[in-house]
Amino acid sequence: MAEQNLTMHWHGLSQRMAIFSDGTPVSQWPIAPMHYFDYEILPGESDAGTSFYHSHVGFQAVTANGALIVEDVRSPPYHYDGERILQLTDYFNKTDSVIEQGLTSNPFVWSGETNGVLINGVGVGIGKQNDSSCKLPVVDVLPGKIYRFRIIGATALSHVSMAFKSHENFTIIAADARYTQPHNVSHIQVGSGQRFDILFKAKTIDELKGLNRTQFWIQFETRDRPSVYRGYASLRYKIPGAKRAITPPAPSTPPLSLPNTTYSWLEYALQPLVPNNFPTAAEVTRRITMTVQQFQNGSIYWSQNGLNWTDTQTRTPMLIDIYKRGDAAMPNHTRALQNNGWDPMTKFWSAEIGEVLEIIIQNTGSLVKNAGGLDIHPFHAHARHFYDIGCGNGMYDVVANEEKLKGYQPVLRDTTMLYRYADVGEAGKDASWRGWRVRVNQPGVYVIHCHILQHMVMGWVFGTSASEIQNIPYNDISGYLDFGGDAYGSAALYPEVVEYFKNVGPEI
Repeated sequence: MAEQNLTMHWHGLSQRMAIFSDGTPVSQWPIAPMHYFDYEILPGESDAGTSFYHSHVGFQAVTANGALIVEDVRSPPYHYDGERILQLTDYFNKTDSVIEQGLTSNPFVWSGETNGVLINGVGVGIGKQNDSSCKLPVVDVLPGKIYRFRIIGATALSHVSMAFKSHENFTIIAADARYTQPHNVSHIQVGSGQRFDILFKAKTIDELKGLNRTQFWIQFETRDRPSVYRGYASLRYKIPGAKRAITPPAPSTPPLSLPNTTYSWLEYALQPLVPNNFPTAAEVTRRITMTVQQFQNGSIYWSQNGLNWTDTQTRTPMLIDIYKRGDAAMPNHTRALQNNGWDPMTKFWSAEIGEVLEIIIQNTGSLVKNAGGLDIHPFHAHARHFYDIGCGNGMYDVVANEEKLKGYQPVLRDTTMLYRYADVGEAGKDASWRGWRVRVNQPGVYVIHCHILQHMVMGWVFGTSASEIQNIPYNDISGYLDFGGDAYGSAALYPEVVEYFKNVGPEI
C-alpha cells in the first residue's frame, strides 16, 4: 500500500515457531508503505482445517482478508464429494480512515451499523435491493453430492445467523479448524473470527423434480445489534445437460424464520472427534477473571480489569522490546499476580510455562451506553487453541459449571462468544461470562482480543524470563528489531530474513 502500514495475521494458525510471523502489533513492527515482509508459516497436522488471514492494523481487516485452507495430511475423517467456501464479511459505506478517525476521536463517532453482509465478496447493501448492478451471491452444487461447506466469519462487526431453504438438517464436523464429533443443526450462527465446517447433503434429481425447483434461498441475518440486516444468496443446482438457471431477485418476504436467541446455540454440545487432553478442574493452577467494561474519557474505550489497550499502542512491540532489553522488558509476574493478572509497568498479562489457567471473561453493563447497555464480544486467542468450558448469565459459578461439564469434553477453539442475555443490564455490574482453560506450554508474546474491529485487544506474555522467549539468536534477527529494518523489503531493497523452517520438515 502506498500510504498505510500493514501486518497480516494467519487466524487459526499459531505462530508458536516463527515468532515474528503472527502479524500482530505485539510481535513485529508494521510493514511500512511500499514495503513487503516475508511471513513464515509451518502448519502442523493438527492445523488442518478452515482458517483465514486478515490485516491486524486499524480497520483494514474489513476488506483485507481471505480464506486460508490447510489440507489434511491424510484422508479427512469425514467423506464428502466437494467443498465450498462461504466467507462472510461486512460492507461499510465509509472508508477505513473515516471509521478509524471517528472511533478514536474526542468526541467519539460510531462507525454505524453494517451496510451489508457479503458472501465471498458479493452481496446487496441496504437500500440497493433494486440496483441491477448489485448481484446476489450464488453457491453451485450438483444433485446427490455431499459437500463440505467451510463457513468463515470474517466480519468486522456482524454476528450472523444462516439457514438453507428446504435443507433443514446438516452436520457440523469442525469448529475453528478442529474436528468435532458430528452434530446435527438446522441453522448456523457465526461471529467474527469463528469458522464452522458442515456436511451438506444436496438433494437428488428425483427430490428436485418433486419440489419442481433447482434454486433455493440461503437466508442470513445479523443478530445482537440495534438493527437487523437480512441478506440472501442462491443455492443453485447444476443439472447435467440443462441450461444454467437465472438467479431470481431476492424475495420480498423472508422464506425462513431464523431464531432470535443466540446465547444457547451449541453451548455444551460440540465434543472433539478424538480425545484432546482437556484439563480437569483439579489441574487448574490459577483462575483469572477478566472484567470487560466500556467507559468514556473523551472518546469511548474498552478495558479489561482496568487495562485499556490504547495505553500501550505507541510502544515498541513487546517481542522486539524483549530482544532488545531482555528481562528488563518482561512483565513482572509477582506484580501481575498482585494486580488482577497484568503488570502495571509493562501493561501486559503474565503466565508461567506449565500453568493451567482458567480464564473467565466477565461482561459488565456499560458505564456509557444506556446506563448499563450490553454488547456481545467474540473473543479470539492467539498462541494455541483453548478449551472452551461454556458460558452463562450473570457471574461465573465454578460449582454450577463443573456440573455441566460432567460427562462432557470441551472442544479446542480459538474464538468463542461472550454473549449478552439482555440488551441492558446494570451499569458496572456483572452480566454474563465465557470460560476457557489454557495449558501454558509455549513461550511467546501473544494477544487475546475481541474480534469486533471496533473493540479491544490485550497482550499476553507466556514465560517469565527473556531466555524463554528469545529462541532465535539476536544476530540473526537484527533486521526485525527496528521499524523499516533490513527484514522488510522494497523495490530498492532485498530483505535479509531468517528462514526459520529452511531445514525443517512438516510439523506433525
